Parts: sequence; structure tokens; C-alpha cells
Amino acid sequence: MEDHLLLDKLTLHVKIEDENQVFSNYTYNGDNLSHELGDYLLEKAETARPIPLKENFIINIHTQNHNLRLPEITRCIHRHFHNEYDAEKRKLHSNLNFALALFALGLFILVLRFLAINYFNNFFVTEILNITSWVFIWAGVEVIVLERSKIIRRCNLLRRLAYAEVMLSDNPKLEAPIYI
Repeated sequence: MEDHLLLDKLTLHVKIEDENQVFSNYTYNGDNLSHELGDYLLEKAETARPIPLKENFIINIHTQNHNLRLPEITRCIHRHFHNEYDAEKRKLHSNLNFALALFALGLFILVLRFLAINYFNNFFVTEILNITSWVFIWAGVEVIVLERSKIIRRCNLLRRLAYAEVMLSDNPKLEAPIYI
């Protein structure tokens, strides 16, 4: 019974009526996921918050349209979320580089402050350098601590969606409105 409840928390239900709700109309090859479906799945995954963080989601697509083929839908969903995941990973690396640059700039200004104290002990210059150095150091710490954790959470969520198991089921009578 507990395994069933756990799997239900990991399952994202979507009701699809035609191919236009799955594939994007804005590409020539028709092989890209529609933005509405991608945003819907991401929103549902963010609100689901399943207990095991390393488990992948199960995307259950309820449809009566027999023209939809599971391999095409699965490839499309996986490619979409892999691309999103790669973009977030690049954002994570640039975030780290930006934080390190801010921290290094703050340390450089702090060294300038100590040099200014030793060579021309001007109170205003040393205080301005002191305040500026700590602002840059704390800005780097803020970027690392606050923004990086949000990006890591989103990366984990996108990775779990990129490796999600996709299923098609024929269930026309669902209690919850799960249309996209």
C-alpha cells in the first residue's frame, strides 16, 4: 500500500486530446514539445514535491487519441527537459564564476584598504574602501548561498523530468481536471 502511495506522488497526470497539445506548432520538424505542456509538467512537478528526491517522475498521459505514439512523445519530453537542464547547468556555472569574481574583487579592495591605512591614513578613504570591500564580499556570499541553492533545486527537478518514465493510458473518466 505504501509503495502505491509513493508512486502516486511521483506520477504527473496529463490529459491530452490531440497532437497539437503535445508538439509545438512553431517548429518546422514538429518534434519539439509545446511550451504549454512543458510549463504545465514543470509546474506540476514543482508542486508535487515527492518524498524521495532521487526518484524520477512518471508522466501518465491520458488520451483517447490513438494517433499519438509513445516513443515520439517520450523522446520529445526527454529532449525538452534535457535542454532545459543543460541551460540551468550553464547558469549554475556562470553563477559560481560571478560569485567568485565578486568575492575576489572584495578581497582586492580589502587589500587596498590595508595599504591605504599604512601609507596615507585618510579616514574617509579607508572607510569607503572598508564598506566597499565588505559589500562585494557579502554580495559574493549571497550569490553562492541564496541564488545557487535555487538553481540547484531547479536543476534537480529538471533532471528528474528529463529521465521521467512516460506512459500512455486510455482513461476518459478522471475525477480531477488535468487538461493542459
